[in-house]
Amino acid sequence: MSDPVVQIMETLATGSFIESTYPILTSWGVNDEDVFVHSIGCSVWNTLGQHLGYMPVIECPAPSAHGADIRTDSTWFSLKEKVPFVLIEFERFDGTDRGQKKLEEKLCNLIEASVRWERSPSVLVLSVWSKGVVSALNKERLIKICRNGFKSTAGVAIQPYKSMSVILNRLIFEIVNTGQIILKQTRCERLL
Repeated sequence: MSDPVVQIMETLATGSFIESTYPILTSWGVNDEDVFVHSIGCSVWNTLGQHLGYMPVIECPAPSAHGADIRTDSTWFSLKEKVPFVLIEFERFDGTDRGQKKLEEKLCNLIEASVRWERSPSVLVLSVWSKGVVSALNKERLIKICRNGFKSTAGVAIQPYKSMSVILNRLIFEIVNTGQIILKQTRCERLL
């Protein structure tokens, strides 16, 4: 099987995958109401997982451990090894400090979920979408979590492991004259 990091980054690089599978995001336009964009985004990730040869599961709970229940938005299982291989969180970012903290929480959830799965997921994806022009997110704070770990809500030290890869995916939407949003740009970069 190809490197999932390369698979994900190459497939999302041009935007053609999303255009062909979910034109509501790229040409039809979508209303930003309730959690509609979140539902579509999670669907995109599950469809991509299946397209790349994985068995995707939405809202898949990580095994129980100390602390709170963790359900990643999309979990891709390897059909060969029968274990989770990729974990994804899809989150809105509004450019505020509160929004930054929410992204950091989601990243911590991904790392902790991976540890709970006995480190079988080797790729974590923090997929972030924003509407219109917003302040830049602080990547250095995200990288620090990836490198140094964190304390869980239960006070347990969670350490990332060396074979883990973390991708930051950005989906940037533009507000069009109908009041709907259209996906204008997709970017991926490796944080770890």
